[in-house]
Amino acid sequence: MATQDFRVFVSGGTVTLDAWRQAMSAPESDLPPLSEAQKEAARFVRMGEPEYARGVLADELGSKRQQEKGRRLGEIIGEILDQSGKRWRLDSLVRKGVRFQWTARFEGAGSDREVEIPFDLANDVVEGGDPYSKSRLARLLAGKLELTAA
Repeated sequence: MATQDFRVFVSGGTVTLDAWRQAMSAPESDLPPLSEAQKEAARFVRMGEPEYARGVLADELGSKRQQEKGRRLGEIIGEILDQSGKRWRLDSLVRKGVRFQWTARFEGAGSDREVEIPFDLANDVVEGGDPYSKSRLARLLAGKLELTAA
């Protein structure tokens, strides 16, 4: 498979409403321990440590979900690459929350390339699972990587 060793990086805005609700209802015993810097930040914003820890937990939950989404997106990209016959390899996926996109970095064919995948398309491919969305992703990759669209 073309994606066996790709990495997923997540940045910017990963907390979802579901992650926030889960963190707010978590028992105090499930809250992550705060580092000294986090304790200082909680004091600075005049927030109790348990409340601050809930925000940390919400961020951890959101980041974990985005990591999983990136892993699934990478597997789908791998299927598209496998069908294309070209020798591109997915190196990494970077979630850029502030830009509302995933950046896929590829190596192969004597060069490196990056393809920007909008969140809406990535979400449709990963969560919707409909063939039309996967076809749209295949066409996007085909245009940037000179593949035969799947």
